[in-house]
Amino acid sequence: MRAMPGPSGPRWSVDDVAYDKIDRAAMADKLDWFYLVAASSFVEILSDLYARNLGDYYAGDEEARDWLAHKWEPEEMQHGEALRRYVQAVWPDFDWQRGFDGFRTDYAPYCQTALLGPTRTLEMAARCVVETGTASFYAMLHVASPEPVLAAVAGHIRDDEIGHYKGFYRFYRDYQRRDPHSRFRVAREIWRRVVEVDSEDAFLAVKNVSIVHRPGSVFTRADFRAFRDRIRAWMRLHYPFQSAVKMLLRPLDLPAPLQRITVPLIVRTARRIV
Repeated sequence: MRAMPGPSGPRWSVDDVAYDKIDRAAMADKLDWFYLVAASSFVEILSDLYARNLGDYYAGDEEARDWLAHKWEPEEMQHGEALRRYVQAVWPDFDWQRGFDGFRTDYAPYCQTALLGPTRTLEMAARCVVETGTASFYAMLHVASPEPVLAAVAGHIRDDEIGHYKGFYRFYRDYQRRDPHSRFRVAREIWRRVVEVDSEDAFLAVKNVSIVHRPGSVFTRADFRAFRDRIRAWMRLHYPFQSAVKMLLRPLDLPAPLQRITVPLIVRTARRIV
């Protein structure tokens, strides 16, 4: 019998967020923040599609499906709703629904069960990579945000994403016991997901923010690269490299002496790349 990955009740509610206390003056002219928060709201609120894919993939595993449907998906949807309300409070002229509808239409073809990992074990390892990325991303936003309410929302989301990582990791460990994969194979799947950080969902989300924000304009891959490079300036200052690397390596179950050598090496390499 599995140890279930955490309680099912929410830790916080979007209704508790003090949107009426937002310092709009601190954010109104910060275009990169607008694009980042709006695009993030699109990606988060599309979790109904992601959850459906994962539920289909893990058909027959009722504990995993129940956790995905009643813990992971509702919290992810709440993240999107919290960010949506923030966007609409600070940038009320932005037609959020039109941007999201465009994103959903563009991204739906990429959101298919057939595109998930080659085995259930490896897909759970890959989900640990995704949750490492989101937890680290919102940890960065929590620290970097020039506006306190957004910082608080990002902190809530970060904590949820860490909980989701723990959930996926526990399921990964269970599958790894029943269907073991070599450390090399797990590492290869982790690396494959790491290099997909600049995947279609991020590009299409930012693109659809731009389409609505700048009617008639064309948003190219070069525009996205320029936007991403500006965000990297925040990462150099605020990204939690140490904790992110430890989370990424955890599914490999490295011996402690090797872990002590590997973590600082990868952290230094990641900082240089960024």
